[in-house]
Parts: sequence; structure tokens; C-alpha cells
Amino acid sequence: MTQLVLITGFLGAGKTTLLERLLSFYQNRPIGVIVNEFGELNIDARLLAHDHVKIQELSNGSIFCACIKDSFLDALIEMSAYDFQYLFVEASGLADPSSMTQIMTAVRDQIVHPCYYLGSVCVLDGEAFFELKELLPAVRSQLIYAGAVVINKCDLITASDKENLRTAVQKENREAALFFCCHCRLNIDDLMVQLHPPVIAAAATSNTPENRSFTTVLKTTPAIKLKQLQEFLEYIAPFTYRIKGLVNTEDGNYSVSAVRTHIMLLPWPGEILASELILISAVGIQITGMIAKGIQLHTPGILTL
Repeated sequence: MTQLVLITGFLGAGKTTLLERLLSFYQNRPIGVIVNEFGELNIDARLLAHDHVKIQELSNGSIFCACIKDSFLDALIEMSAYDFQYLFVEASGLADPSSMTQIMTAVRDQIVHPCYYLGSVCVLDGEAFFELKELLPAVRSQLIYAGAVVINKCDLITASDKENLRTAVQKENREAALFFCCHCRLNIDDLMVQLHPPVIAAAATSNTPENRSFTTVLKTTPAIKLKQLQEFLEYIAPFTYRIKGLVNTEDGNYSVSAVRTHIMLLPWPGEILASELILISAVGIQITGMIAKGIQLHTPGILTL
């Protein structure tokens, strides 16, 4: 029987890092992955390439929203033909998983091999959680429907912060197993043993076509300098929920990861076939004007919409 694990968490919390840990831990097992990206590009799927893993990409919306929910149902049915030991579903950072058990019920009679919903792991950004938790209803839903909560980035917070986080999480969800870690380094056996399905009833998701966030993609040329990229990111980040991508620069290849104004640029050892950034706007379509101004100020002729 395939055991399905849903991975949720706000933008940039560390979902893809946790998924990497899981794929490495189960590298000798038959594994399937469905990666959901809110924008039209699926950067995470590029980061998760493994020879032993079958990956399906679902982009340009939340898997719980009517916009691509049918595609998610089809992907679950298609992946059930492989009889995996585990099927991991990495949801968009904006996903509201309140309806996950309903979705599993909807596909139950159409799947090829039986699939058991083991539960949802919610990854929280220990550094940014209190700043982010009021932004969208989906963030609270990710927490209350979780069977396990991973508080990540603990190297960036104090002991007092950890206790405040523990209190905040347990106020919303006393049943979830709680793990504190850095870079999602935790005991995978303990996580999977303690994970369980939600103890509260399914509900309608808050993800709808009407309230979906605006996303846009920027393409870069190899002529961009690392300093120019940094200056542009520092300018545009306050107007976004999330920025990520892979970029060729004159100073080498870099991965970009930003949550609000927390920006991280790391050398990328592999090849970059498409040098692009995806931005999820915190100001709606107004982000296009902000981007245009940022390009004019910092990267004229190098970054393009």
C-alpha cells in the first residue's frame, strides 16, 4: 500500500529541503513526488531531480483550488499505478489543505493501488513565523490540519523564541508531533512514526481563483552581475511574499531564495538551463510597476518580464 504524505508550509519555510531529506532517506525505496508550485514555473521540481524518483509537476495554482484541482486528482490517479511505498506531495506555500481528506475520498474508487493518507507535515519558518502568520488564512489551516509540525531555521532564533513558537503551535494544534531543527535536519524515522492524519473534520479550502496571489517570472541574461542582482532583490523583496529561482551571473551560477526581506543567494554547483526568477506578489498586480522601476534603477536591459 502506498502511504501518501502531504508537505505544507508557508513560502520559504523549508518544504523542499525537507523533501530532499526524505528522498535521500528513502533512496532505495520506490518513491513518487507531486510538486505544486503557485507560479507558472516549477523551480522546486528542478531542485529535486533523483534517478529513483518519479516526479509530477503541477504549476500555476494551488492543488486545492478549482483552478488546478482536477489536475491534482488526475495526478493522484496516475501515480497510483506505480505502487510506490511513499508518495510525497509538496503543496504550494499558499495552499490551504483543509479539504485534503475529501480529495482522498474522491479518488478512492479510481486509484489502481491502495493509497493511505498518512498525514500532513507542516514546516514552519522559525525566524519569520510570527511576521507571516497573519498574512493569509491558509497559513493557519496548514498548521491546524497537520499531523506533525517541523519548526525550521532554529539556528536563527533564541531559546525564548522557541518556547513562544511551541506555545503558539500548541494553541492551534495540540495533537501534532512537534520537531525543532535547522535546515530540516531531523530524525526521519521519528517523524514518520509520529505523523498521523488530521483529527479535525475536512472543510472547504480558502484557495479560490478569486483570491489567488499574483505571480510573475523574470528572465535574466548572463551579463548580470551578482551585485546588480543583489541590489534588485533588495529593492523588490518588500513588495513580495516570496522570490526564488536559478540565475546565471558574471560571477557564477546562484540559487535565489527570499521570504519577504529575508534574502539568500547561494552558489549553484549544477548547470542552469533557464536563468529565471519567480516572484509571488504581496501587492497584487502593482508588482509589475515596482519591477519595472527596479529594473530601470538596478538592471536596465538585463532583467526582463
